[in-house]
Amino acid sequence: MRNDESFQIQFQPIGKRVTASSGVSLFEAARESGIDLASACGGEGNCGQCRIVLLSGEATPPNFDEEFILSELELKQGERLACCTYPLSDVTVQIPRESLITGQRLQIASDLQEIEPEPMIRAYAVELISPTLEDIRPDFTRMADELAKTYGLHDVYATTSVLRTISTILRANDWRVTVFVHDREIVGLAAPEKRPLGFAVDLGTTKIAAYLVDLETGADLAAAGAPNPQIGYGEDVISRLNHVYRNSEGGRVMAAKVQETLNDLLNELTTQAGATPEQVVDACIVGNTAMTHLLLQLPVSQLAKAPYVAAVGTAVDVPAAELNLTMAAGAHVYVPPCIGGFVGADHVAMILASDLDQHDKIVLGVDIGTNTEIAICKPGAAFLTSASCASGPAFEGAHISDGMRAASGAIEKVRITPAGVELTTIDDVPAVGLCGSGIVDVMAELYKSGLINQRGRFDKENRRVGNGRFGSEFLLVPASHSGSSRDVTITQKDVNEIQLAKGAIHAGLQILLESTDTTPEEVDEVIIAGAFGSFLNVKSAIAMGLFPELPNAQYKQVGNAAVIGAKWMLISRQARQRAEQIAHNTVYNELTVYPQFSRKFALGMLFPDSVNSEQ
Repeated sequence: MRNDESFQIQFQPIGKRVTASSGVSLFEAARESGIDLASACGGEGNCGQCRIVLLSGEATPPNFDEEFILSELELKQGERLACCTYPLSDVTVQIPRESLITGQRLQIASDLQEIEPEPMIRAYAVELISPTLEDIRPDFTRMADELAKTYGLHDVYATTSVLRTISTILRANDWRVTVFVHDREIVGLAAPEKRPLGFAVDLGTTKIAAYLVDLETGADLAAAGAPNPQIGYGEDVISRLNHVYRNSEGGRVMAAKVQETLNDLLNELTTQAGATPEQVVDACIVGNTAMTHLLLQLPVSQLAKAPYVAAVGTAVDVPAAELNLTMAAGAHVYVPPCIGGFVGADHVAMILASDLDQHDKIVLGVDIGTNTEIAICKPGAAFLTSASCASGPAFEGAHISDGMRAASGAIEKVRITPAGVELTTIDDVPAVGLCGSGIVDVMAELYKSGLINQRGRFDKENRRVGNGRFGSEFLLVPASHSGSSRDVTITQKDVNEIQLAKGAIHAGLQILLESTDTTPEEVDEVIIAGAFGSFLNVKSAIAMGLFPELPNAQYKQVGNAAVIGAKWMLISRQARQRAEQIAHNTVYNELTVYPQFSRKFALGMLFPDSVNSEQ
């Protein structure tokens, strides 16, 4: 092996790609690219803090320090110390949350309204008389009799998992407990005066957002987010589905990774709220069709190829224990229905939370991500119409030379002036790469400045356009001012990648309008949902042609609407019923079979004829 060989290192879940020589450790490669790994020993192999997981590719074998610190099982599972590991080929590396000093920004908030709670689960305070030789009724019978006598709640029942806990909890609390009941099913017991809590989750392709909610009041008790650990197996859903198809244990591993992260979030949320896992008696998890199938370990081979058919389209109610979630013994997990193809429960949740199904004007709903879902509401129409655009992970920074997710040092705002480049980074630290909102800004600014033409080609005659290893490029930050000691650039290849993503979304919106006989002038409002949409500069998005020209539309950014929809379905029986009506009353429009789809996609890749800076 020569030390001058160079390989591409892909760090997940941050999404950062770097090129490093075989003589550079993964720890050094991460540090040089602005990724701060925990290390008390400074990369000497002594502390064991810079743990990573080698997902693919070849690297040097474990050394003595790794064999001393890591167990045989950990090494077998691909765990390594970054400071002791050197690449022997292109590699993909997973960085656990605990190994990162600074994590990525995860949008979990929303600007949407709240609703009145109407929970499925009720809490009943019960005080029992302890057994005697004269009264040897079984513990469950004793509790059921008291519920009937005090609350008129008859014929209650419980699963075996709950029955296993009853005797211990009753005696530990001196026969005074709170009983959580779903209709007539006892789903858990807790100490006196403990309130029933719920777990609302948006299981995104790249990010997971979660709330801990008081089911009786609807109040948010805690919120947290985490990267989706499945990203190490593919940044897009098809790659992950294919991984499951090709590997007999792939489905189990994928599900286990998400379940582990969900349990980490549950622990974080209950700790924040001063609650116990036994209080978490209900959950609602939303995600696109692929994400929910992988969570539930449903068959996915038929979903990975045309015509992309779900195994199950209706709502699923599954015991939390079946998903290995650390909740109350009899807790349930509700997964709402999907609409069609990859338009899943998260889209239903977005429509629900943004009231898209109840508007009295023509409104478009857009949730931009690796898989972009769009919907249109027309007053008087019997159905909503939805579609899915395979926009890819470019807006998450993937396949962009200096792209990254929204972590510290990511450029999020850009303005190109005759005097230079003005930019803002997350945490106001030296730039190490570009995240989605910064990428959109750069595209708009390059086009408005005449540095790229309508077809997205750099003007090679412009003195500000350089020539790099991959052809024409524009320098955003020189190495001397970056946080990675490398130039941060946008290349011709990067522009082309963004054109593919924007072409898919632009074409999807155009086709949705045409298929519903809606002119661009008729659209009154565009609701932009999702984490990426929260930080998107709408003027830049319009200037670079992400959206078709909608001259009369007002744009509204609502944040993570999917997780709010999940919360609504968690606390309200009526919201669940409405969500199921939404899924039933929404027509799925498959874009790829639409006449002239390819032409519309190609035209959508072009930049607009004119840029209206006042828009």
